[in-house]
Amino acid sequence: MEEQELLAKIRSLVDRPASSDLIVGNGDDGAVFSSGSANVVVATDIAVEGVHFRLDWSTPYQVGRKITAANLADICAMGGWPRFLLVSAVIPKALLAKVEDLSRGIADEADLVGAQVIGGDISSGDSLIINITAIGYCEKVITRSGARSGDFVVISHLPGWSKAGFELLRSGAKPKDEYEKQAIAHHLTPTVPYQRYKDSFGALNCATDISDGLLIDVGHIALASEVNIDIETDLMRKELAKSGLSELQLSNHDLFNVVLTSGEEHVLIGTVADPALVPGFNVIGRVHHGAGVTIDGKPVPESDLGFQHRWV
Repeated sequence: MEEQELLAKIRSLVDRPASSDLIVGNGDDGAVFSSGSANVVVATDIAVEGVHFRLDWSTPYQVGRKITAANLADICAMGGWPRFLLVSAVIPKALLAKVEDLSRGIADEADLVGAQVIGGDISSGDSLIINITAIGYCEKVITRSGARSGDFVVISHLPGWSKAGFELLRSGAKPKDEYEKQAIAHHLTPTVPYQRYKDSFGALNCATDISDGLLIDVGHIALASEVNIDIETDLMRKELAKSGLSELQLSNHDLFNVVLTSGEEHVLIGTVADPALVPGFNVIGRVHHGAGVTIDGKPVPESDLGFQHRWV
């Protein structure tokens, strides 16, 4: 069973008719509800040792930074600005001495947006598991369903660094140059341009955070907006050529495919009527009438989309 299939089954059991104060429910980067004159954005994410991180690669401090960034980026993808965090963790006895490092990582990433931890829970267990719920506020709610035919597809920065870093770590080889060090650093502790995200809120018609891979996540936009999104390889390769990613040599991996399928990037991808309104973003495609995701007008095989959680 694949992740989206399992989520659909769960939603069929838990979804109820929307209350009058619910603005966005299941199926986006976060949920939004009204509270008085404010729109409250809530997002949650979990990180499991051995699935989302390895402690022989990452320090507890890096793990704390990484899982916090994932939650903050989800709030931003909804057009919100993070304010509060609830943190729950399962902590093995062997890691008790490292709890301060983990906590410092969470706090340091939260400080980048002025958010603070206001509560949570802890328990003991065999593996390190961290769950964070982020809470923020937004004026204009941005969802995955706002793409319009004629829009430009834009990204905040080029994805691919995280998967490149993962492959370099998995190879066991020491980094040979600054580009390889940068890729490894991004996989362990992604750098998220939060202010650039905030500056784009007023112009974006829709958005999502690239956490599963560009093709998978832009597919969520296409499905929710009932449009076709066409990724143009000339535009993507132009951005790749300008990026330090083009300097990497990954055995048995095509760099262009890495860019299209790399997860845990926390790149903001969305659509906009005029790219000039989102400085720092790069155009990589267009929105058309139709359905699904295409590359230069050709459908993308499901096997080429990238990583998905599977239960077999």
